[in-house]
Amino acid sequence: MLVVAVVAGCTGEPAPTTTLLTFEPYTPTAAPTPTPEPDPDEATVPPERPDLSQVDAETAQALAVYFLQLYPYVYATGDLTDWRALSHPECIFCASVIGNVEDMVAEGEHWEGGLPVFSDVAVTEVSASFYNVVLDLTEEPARRLGSDGAVIEESTGGGTLITLVLVADDGRWLVREGQVDDPPR
Repeated sequence: MLVVAVVAGCTGEPAPTTTLLTFEPYTPTAAPTPTPEPDPDEATVPPERPDLSQVDAETAQALAVYFLQLYPYVYATGDLTDWRALSHPECIFCASVIGNVEDMVAEGEHWEGGLPVFSDVAVTEVSASFYNVVLDLTEEPARRLGSDGAVIEESTGGGTLITLVLVADDGRWLVREGQVDDPPR
């Protein structure tokens, strides 16, 4: 509270008046609570790269699963390092993904979600260094975001059957081709 008093001298004038000013007590407002950051999108976490030192059916299966786990990762982050390293120069499917991701990055866009869940993986050895791997997977829902964070496109996810042709060439594994089909009903 603030009290203001005016004192007059002895001049014979009327007695001074006192004005009492009151103010509402100051109550500090709580500082705004920062909005917690959402948990990072799981697709932005790179999948664990398997040991690719062997040329056998188990390694072919591990590579196929890893390569398809990279798919949502490259769309979420734009990091094509491992995708490129595992893509055969003649792989049309691989090149298509690279081109799509580069275009999105140039526009400041990215995807969230879309992680694959594998229900079945079948490996066929075609020759000593050539394998076909058929993966039955369900892709989780995903959405594409623009540079401003606005949703551009949404996917509800769903089932997909993917065949990857893998080749072990000069001591390293490469994805030679990929084909995406609807799963059998």
